[in-house]
Amino acid sequence: MRFEEVIGQRDLAAKLRKGANDGRIAHAQLFVGAEGSGNLAMALAYAQYVQCTNSTAEDSCGVCSSCRKHQTMMHPDMHYSFPFSSNKADVASELYPEWRKAVSGNPYMNYEMWMQELGAENKQGNIPIKECHAIIKSLSLKPFEGDYKILLMWLPEFLGAEGNVLLKLFEEPPQKTLFLLVAESTEKILSTILSRVQMVRVPPLLQADISTKLQTDVQLAAEEADRIALLSAGNYIRAVELAHNEENQYLEAFRNWMGFCFQKKLGQAAAWADTYGGNGREQLKGFFLYSLEILRAVMVHPYLAGKSGLNSDEEAFVGKFSAIISSHAQGELLYNWFNKASYEIERNGNAKIILTDLSFKVTRLLK
Repeated sequence: MRFEEVIGQRDLAAKLRKGANDGRIAHAQLFVGAEGSGNLAMALAYAQYVQCTNSTAEDSCGVCSSCRKHQTMMHPDMHYSFPFSSNKADVASELYPEWRKAVSGNPYMNYEMWMQELGAENKQGNIPIKECHAIIKSLSLKPFEGDYKILLMWLPEFLGAEGNVLLKLFEEPPQKTLFLLVAESTEKILSTILSRVQMVRVPPLLQADISTKLQTDVQLAAEEADRIALLSAGNYIRAVELAHNEENQYLEAFRNWMGFCFQKKLGQAAAWADTYGGNGREQLKGFFLYSLEILRAVMVHPYLAGKSGLNSDEEAFVGKFSAIISSHAQGELLYNWFNKASYEIERNGNAKIILTDLSFKVTRLLK
């Protein structure tokens, strides 16, 4: 992948290119960016640039032998590690065909999309000890054809305590070995690993960059692309979801649910939670992302009415719902509950129980 294929992030790309051209390449780097920011895409472009034999100050050439192999993700000196379920493989290399297909199709994918690609969305993925030993073995070999051997580890958050076996490799890496870790958050990464890497912050995408991409790839009109880019909050995955009009079905579901809670119809709210909780994790995750956007619009409605980027139906609902929320503190509490519930569902929590519990909390709050 070339830098020109990455959405936005021009300042970061320029900084990475300059460091490479000046010979300042830290042997272990952690690309940290929120979902949909393009941290994986940026790391892939950087790896190709480092190994390109004919790079310019602006980008990798895209035509040399090294670049062609990177484009197909078949470079012999490029190794990948990522979370997977134990019933699918023992080590990541056994899943390289699926990995190449998934990343080539969408370098902005998230963990749920990857597990869905593997057909293991109901399983918990991790990076096991066997994979750690395979990493040590593969990186102990000399480069096959390039100057650098590169390990790209996607989502090191799924590397448990067994990841400590890699510490010696990080501290005393073989010559010309480069570690590129790609994470969404540092909170769940082993502190022993965090202390041995150089942080590369990948910021959320700019609204203008998302809008341009939507107009080009999804063929949206400029006005609609701008509206969706505003709602996506720098998350390209979210922008694509909104572009496929999923927000309409989410609005009806959210409006009905909040109606039951406001009218204290606990039986209907619980029944709704039981039914809607039967949806797949991707559907539920999209619903909560949408709900959080609506709640954010509710909290700022007194100050930015009509300027939230919502459509007319959404704006009408937000206006009515904001009149029910008696204070900003109450809205913030509601937002935090939904954010926590979204996190629990992403971590394989029981959706029906989570939604039912949230129904009772919201009912008490609105009362």
